[in-house]
Amino acid sequence: MVYLLDLSGVYCEPVEPRLIRLLAEASGESSSYVSQAFYDLLPRLKEEGPGVLEALFPGAAKLYPKAFVPRPLAFPTPFYLVSDLPPPEGLSAFFHPNKLEALASAVAALGEEALYLDDNPLWVARARERGFRAELFRAAPATGAWGSGA
Repeated sequence: MVYLLDLSGVYCEPVEPRLIRLLAEASGESSSYVSQAFYDLLPRLKEEGPGVLEALFPGAAKLYPKAFVPRPLAFPTPFYLVSDLPPPEGLSAFFHPNKLEALASAVAALGEEALYLDDNPLWVARARERGFRAELFRAAPATGAWGSGA
């Protein structure tokens, strides 16, 4: 059994809110403006990588890696990361702009029985619809443990 962890929300604290805050602080723009601009750019970010943020937010590519803050949890092993956002340099993941395609690539490459953990119930349901074993991840920060449950 291998474990496939969603990069943003399971292995790392959710990336998008942290990145939006970093961009707002660096640009001096309001969080609502940055949030709208970020989500408008999100499809291109997934396809092209963090450099696409530079058009609206100069210096954003340097902030991108800072948005990926690993959770201080002891995850089950072996585990691999799955992501629909390009992972920052130094962090490897099965990446595809479509998270379910990234998951399919991971399962095909590993050739083992796998359990996918995601913090978003919608992605868990979509993964199950595609025939993958998937569970809802719930962090238990007080104990430093991880948990799953439907």
